[in-house]
Amino acid sequence: MHTDIHCVTRWSKLGTSWRGVSLDTIMAAVDSDFAYAMVHCYGGYTTNVPMADLLGGQAWIAHEFDGRALEPVHGGPARLLVPHLYFWKSAKWVRGLVMQKKDAPGFWEQNGYHRHGDPWREERYA
Repeated sequence: MHTDIHCVTRWSKLGTSWRGVSLDTIMAAVDSDFAYAMVHCYGGYTTNVPMADLLGGQAWIAHEFDGRALEPVHGGPARLLVPHLYFWKSAKWVRGLVMQKKDAPGFWEQNGYHRHGDPWREERYA
C-alpha cells in the first residue's frame, strides 16, 4: 500500500510504502457491537481509535516499510497503520486491541491531544 503519513508536529511524509494485514481481515470474527478499540502496545502506550477508522480498508497491522522488514525503531515487528489520522494513532509495537462500546482516552488523549486526530480537520489538541 502506498500512502502519505502526517505527524501532529506538522511534518508529513508523502508516498510511503507499507505491507501488512488489513484490520478487516483481523476483525472479521469479532462482534460488531463495538464502536471503539483501545490499542495496547509494549512499553505501556495506548491509543483509542473508532472502529469506523479501523475498518473499510483504512487500517493495517504493518510489518514492512519501503520494502524492508519494519525495524524496531519504527515499531517493528508490527505496528498499527491508520494513515488517514495523525501518526500517533499508528501505534508502534502493538500487542493487542481491546474492543470497547464507549470511547476512552489513550496515553496522548489523556495528556491533551484530540481523541480523533484527523489531520484534515487540524484535530491536534482537545
